[in-house]
Amino acid sequence: MKRKRQEYIINRVAGDSSVTIELLAEELNVSEMTVRRDLKELEDDEQIIRTSNSILLKDSFLNEVPFVKKQLVNIEEKRLIAKKSMQFIKPNQTVLLDAGTTTLEICKLLKNTDFTVRIITNDIKAAAELIDSRHEVIILGGTVQQNIGSMYGAQTIDVLKNIKVNVSFVGTQAMMIGEGIFAPTIEKAKVKSLMMDCGQNTYLVVDSSKMNHTSFAKISDFDEFTAIITDDRLSQQEIDALSSYTTVI
Repeated sequence: MKRKRQEYIINRVAGDSSVTIELLAEELNVSEMTVRRDLKELEDDEQIIRTSNSILLKDSFLNEVPFVKKQLVNIEEKRLIAKKSMQFIKPNQTVLLDAGTTTLEICKLLKNTDFTVRIITNDIKAAAELIDSRHEVIILGGTVQQNIGSMYGAQTIDVLKNIKVNVSFVGTQAMMIGEGIFAPTIEKAKVKSLMMDCGQNTYLVVDSSKMNHTSFAKISDFDEFTAIITDDRLSQQEIDALSSYTTVI
């Protein structure tokens, strides 16, 4: 009986991380205390993770994925996001690009534009992509994260605290409606938060696979962005929920 309850809970949470203890108790026809005990056992077995207002499957709690794996995932979605992002980049602007495979796709499009911009990035792969372009490219100093290629540390933070740009494009590893966006480390969350502060306009560039996941350190809430640029695979319910915070493109 307990095993069947716990299997039900896992399947239920997989479809809706915001399901409540009260609702689970009602659906299972058991007491809330019984559900709490089941959740505690599932958490101890590392099958779920409980946050302040969500119950997440363990697989939903993300660790950072090496660049060589990330670049092969959802590539068409990332290219669509990059294409959408280009409409917000104008000639002679200063553009800040966060590290990541989606912003790398933006770089590939920028490389062939007939206008020039100043590009600032903390991604050595993005900078390398633009070596032969006509754009001015500034790479933020700092320590290079192994297997990822992004820059972090005191030097990165110092520069970000002292610059302003026309537009920032910031990525995220995980996002959860009602909770915001997340990074795998406090340091990386700080860098992304400062990137948001730098931009007169700031866009979250994120593919739909990041939805309903969380990670260690919160970066921000959705309403801190000018808009969210994503692919076409979010449900209408998810789009409507995100639209209550900011524009979804």
